[in-house]
Amino acid sequence: MNTKLTEILNMLTPGCYVTAQELAKRLEVSTKTVGIRVKELNERASAFGFSVEAKPRYGYALILNENSRMEDFISQEEQKGKIPSGAKERVNYLLAYLVNYHDYIRLDDLCEFLYISRATLTGPLKEAEEILNRYGIRLDRRPNYGIRAAGDEFDFRRCIGDYFVKRNMLEENGEQQKKELEAIGAVIFPMLKKYDIHLSETAFEIFAIQIYIAAKRIRRGRLVRMPENSGSVLGDREWEFVKELLGELGRNFKIQYNQDEAAYTAVWLAGKRMIGNVEQDEVNFVISEEIDSLVSQMLKLVDRDFKMEFSRHFDVRMLLNQHMVPFDIRMRYNIPVGNLLYMDILKRYFFEYIMAVSACTVLAEWYEKPVPEEEISYFALIFALAKEQKKKKDEKKNILIVCSTGRGSSRLLKLRYGQEFGKYLNRIYICDLPGLESFDFDKVEYVFTTVPIQRHIPKPIIEIGIFLESEDIPTIRTALEGGRKGVLMKYYKRDYFFTDIQGETRTEVIKNLCQKISRKKSLPKGFYEAVLKREDMAQTDFGNLIAIPHPCEVMTEETFVCVAVLKDPVLWSRHPVQVVLLVSIGKNEEKGISDFYKYTSKLALSQKAVQELILKKDFDVLIRLLQEFPE
Repeated sequence: MNTKLTEILNMLTPGCYVTAQELAKRLEVSTKTVGIRVKELNERASAFGFSVEAKPRYGYALILNENSRMEDFISQEEQKGKIPSGAKERVNYLLAYLVNYHDYIRLDDLCEFLYISRATLTGPLKEAEEILNRYGIRLDRRPNYGIRAAGDEFDFRRCIGDYFVKRNMLEENGEQQKKELEAIGAVIFPMLKKYDIHLSETAFEIFAIQIYIAAKRIRRGRLVRMPENSGSVLGDREWEFVKELLGELGRNFKIQYNQDEAAYTAVWLAGKRMIGNVEQDEVNFVISEEIDSLVSQMLKLVDRDFKMEFSRHFDVRMLLNQHMVPFDIRMRYNIPVGNLLYMDILKRYFFEYIMAVSACTVLAEWYEKPVPEEEISYFALIFALAKEQKKKKDEKKNILIVCSTGRGSSRLLKLRYGQEFGKYLNRIYICDLPGLESFDFDKVEYVFTTVPIQRHIPKPIIEIGIFLESEDIPTIRTALEGGRKGVLMKYYKRDYFFTDIQGETRTEVIKNLCQKISRKKSLPKGFYEAVLKREDMAQTDFGNLIAIPHPCEVMTEETFVCVAVLKDPVLWSRHPVQVVLLVSIGKNEEKGISDFYKYTSKLALSQKAVQELILKKDFDVLIRLLQEFPE
């Protein structure tokens, strides 16, 4: 912060006026800069019991109230009031100025404040403008007047919350901000209990922050304007909570809340209600036909792309519907969800996160803006729950036992397998070698045989003894639980591992990779375009130099995976990428696809493994790395 505020104070005394021209001359600035600085000084000085009076034709004089603490103010200013020197400090200064002062300011004046040239100002100002644009705030440029930030008050408050309050930078004294937030929290918390309204710890913090910001802005005359129906997001009981809360806050902090400010508070409360804790008899908690239709489209997309059959799962549909009600409010008003578990969810439920990314393309298209990663991770949790519930119902496997020693020993082997592995098995079929000719292998997941099989079998084969020996049991149990190597070799093929793919952009890499694949297998018409379309709908790079692109619809009969290790990293959507896993989910049912994603996610999230693969660029290294991760 610029030390010229204290310099102005040092030039002023009570009852003695100093003209703007004289101050400007002594400070070596313009009279307009003096006026702006005095205005800024008065906004801060009120809390310390003094002010600067401006009198036409006379100038400025210092006004000291009873119990004035001007020395405390000067002390704080001298401790904190350094001119921003680095680029980051200048960006923060520009942001703070633009969101707090809505008058036009010339670039030359900003340069004067910061003691920098116009050329030096260009970079920080561009970055500050980009940050404002993320919140729907634009820079209004007017010849001979300068620039100012323009946009909805709702968006200004979101920006202030993210860039200043959460970083403890809104108040001159960080401790003051902490005390005010604690005071607000002390009012909110018992009232939430009184009205039986549930907020998570993170949601409570964000809600309190917005109440705090609203109070600051109202005091400065920055009032919010809300759409007409925004108040309908709450039921009667929650509205009673809002009214009592604002009444109490108004009395405590000497603030007058109007109807728009009440609606603003209601929207933030509605957007922060906890999943699964919304009262079912709440009058205004309605799952609209529109939301149910979006949920239906999401589930159909996941069913199509990942063979999950979630559309038939009534509980999942209802849980998604319930989650969508506060989510809809957050998306419409750009309210952040504040999911601190985002990275943990990504690591633990990578496959489910991929499903959620796919499902959220429906929402991105509907709301005409991307779905934040933190929101996607909540959908991933819902899909993880659905997958576990579904797994309990259909995890048992069917197997075929091939034996040529007679019906008696075959039946005995079937009985032993049923006794030893009953919790893994649904149906056990038996046949001899000739019977393989007519057996329908779609009925089973594995074939266990006591004799060598020479013909091609479209299922994994495990050779066993005529009698079930104790040393066979671990091998068989591993197979029934899902053998990792079998899953890996089913999807990862040496012929689809490339180290010579060229391209300086995401589009070039995908195009060249598709051309390379088409020389080895026939790709359906429009495959490349479908992959690019999915890239436009949702990001497929998850950091750590890996991207997992895939077409926006099911286009191939069988699932296949192509791996490209690039010579140099390429900027993908948001992250640099050097390992590309192009996945095409096939039309034929793939029960092992979730295991494929489970093992692949361990690779994608391991910096050490990715670096080794990039360094060695070898297919065998890829398979080894995938096998070495613990379960």
